[in-house]
Amino acid sequence: MVDKVVCKASGCSNLIQETTAARTGGRCMPCVQAAAKKERDEYIRKNRRDFNEFEGVTDVVEALKVIHKPRKYDPLINWIPHPTPTDELYLGLSESEQSRLTEYAKGLVGTERNQEAEEICLCLSAFTSTPLDACLRRLVSYGRILPSLAFRNAPVDVRDELVERVECDACSRGPALLALAWIGDSTVVEHFRKWRSEKPAWGDSLFIPPEDYSREAGWELTPEGNRRDLVFPQCHALESGASNTAEPFRAISERGDHCPWCSSKLTNLFQVELAAFGLPHTDACRDQVEVLTCEVCTAFGTVFSSIDRNGSTVWSPRNVRPEYLPDDSDAWGRLPQGSLRVGKGRSALHSADQFLPTRFSQIGGYPTWVQDSAYPKCLECSQTMMFLAQVDRQDIEQYSEGMFFAFVCLDCLATATVYQQT
Repeated sequence: MVDKVVCKASGCSNLIQETTAARTGGRCMPCVQAAAKKERDEYIRKNRRDFNEFEGVTDVVEALKVIHKPRKYDPLINWIPHPTPTDELYLGLSESEQSRLTEYAKGLVGTERNQEAEEICLCLSAFTSTPLDACLRRLVSYGRILPSLAFRNAPVDVRDELVERVECDACSRGPALLALAWIGDSTVVEHFRKWRSEKPAWGDSLFIPPEDYSREAGWELTPEGNRRDLVFPQCHALESGASNTAEPFRAISERGDHCPWCSSKLTNLFQVELAAFGLPHTDACRDQVEVLTCEVCTAFGTVFSSIDRNGSTVWSPRNVRPEYLPDDSDAWGRLPQGSLRVGKGRSALHSADQFLPTRFSQIGGYPTWVQDSAYPKCLECSQTMMFLAQVDRQDIEQYSEGMFFAFVCLDCLATATVYQQT
């Protein structure tokens, strides 16, 4: 039997082998590692320095180049961020500054700094209307059909090249379909219609039918083969702060009724007067639409509700209980009530990609899918529901993650909620 001794560290009673004790000064390995971490953390605390790369940089294009430059992690360096949020810097670019940044990104395509080029193209496509033709041609020539949002205004030759990639290049097929979905012009619609009516030989190589890629870009084919948008072009940011009950918007208010599945109190995720935000509406829901949800159960499945003629919502009797629900719903923390207010109007594309440097809570516009697109089908008419609004938990709770999405079917006066997280 191997002789063991008690660890000499204060308050530790672990037994260790004598050979280990001789090597560590009588301390067990957990205590040795804890002491080393404490020493390392103290060293970092005393020696960490702030580093401001933006000091003296007044040119906004040069500032954006710095922002997108990759940095190796160094615990001894605290990188000072630019005082202006990145999306605001992009929104303030003049046409000439946009052109300079586009030319800079084009020069990075195909180099070891290609990722910087893709990030810049993504931001330019979401926050500006500057043409990216030259960048897109170079990206395609190097087999980089990313980010797909950047291709939304691609020139005809790039679009046609992407169609050819779909037909002939198995490795590029998925990214090319996504890029084509964002282009979404009449030619793309015609190709999607053709691929739906006559399944291509390569169709089985995909996880979903080729025409379903359109939903990633906020539209779908109707049964007749026409394009139907699934988003509202009007968009307003939602920002942290109390929402006023007298305003035509309120976020996250606890209801008096309870979830039939987990018994927790239901929540009105949104209460929105559609007409006040320029969103399509019916006379029945002109005053207000309430989007009901269960904060627990929508994390495991879609929650549907119906809107009565007074604009109030009720739990849909057609809801399908998820196969799994947690047993500890009582222990789940509630979202802070009334914690978002309406901010400035912004482009519908402002948060259309989860990797954009922005805040994502909003009314209208394109949803920020954390996973694949998940537009629910209305339980009444089976039509795909329209995206209405979303809440990013990071905007209202520090160190949180996850996105709540709200959808509406104005034809049936129905709403739905979906939840996604990484």
